[in-house]
Amino acid sequence: MAFSCSQAPYLNPAVPFSGTIQGGLQDGLQITVNGTVLSSSGSRFAVDFQTGFSGNDIAFHFNPRFEDGGYVVCNTRQKRRWGPEERKMHMPLQKGMPFDLCFLVQSSDFKVMVNGSLFVQYFHRVPFHRVDTISVNGSVQLSYISFQTQTVIHMVQSAPGQMFSTPALPPMMYPHPAYPMPFVTTIPGGLYPSKSIILSGTVLPSAQRCGSCVTRTASRWPWMVSTCLNITIA
Repeated sequence: MAFSCSQAPYLNPAVPFSGTIQGGLQDGLQITVNGTVLSSSGSRFAVDFQTGFSGNDIAFHFNPRFEDGGYVVCNTRQKRRWGPEERKMHMPLQKGMPFDLCFLVQSSDFKVMVNGSLFVQYFHRVPFHRVDTISVNGSVQLSYISFQTQTVIHMVQSAPGQMFSTPALPPMMYPHPAYPMPFVTTIPGGLYPSKSIILSGTVLPSAQRCGSCVTRTASRWPWMVSTCLNITIA
């Protein structure tokens, strides 16, 4: 599986927020919404994938509600009229806590991952290519909204006569252009067969060596990338 940034991220946008999706939704596009649920105001928020900025036509309305025990509403709005709701009677988010929502557009549906785990699948009710705007409103503070285009390879051959399928959803992605070295982070969901970790960067011209390693601490697997050493050996 390969990916590339299809447009620059929106960084720390104010809520309510509406922004253009350059080129509109495409099969294989992943949009990540990262932020924190506010604990002091409101009981719900929404992420909408819509046509234009009016909100009259929303292909996918993702609406977590922290009332009545917590649940998530998914719906579609056409010409100002809502369709039948699809409710997921489970709340994977917590007030006052950060979250990571990944929306993967596929030919038949949206797949939504919450904090690295598949949460819901929503089948398209209208052609997704009509969508050119993302909107976020409600009781959240946003850190960023990023965009990646996915190229999915369904099967890979690891040995003669033996085939393994690749994961249906991409691994967690970190959209920022650069990180200080050494860099350490956790691997959401841990390691398992066929999971991919893709490291992208630039080796410094004067570097002697660089590398990465995976180590275990307690029940988590931090991924540590060692510093590229800026030294020269005579």
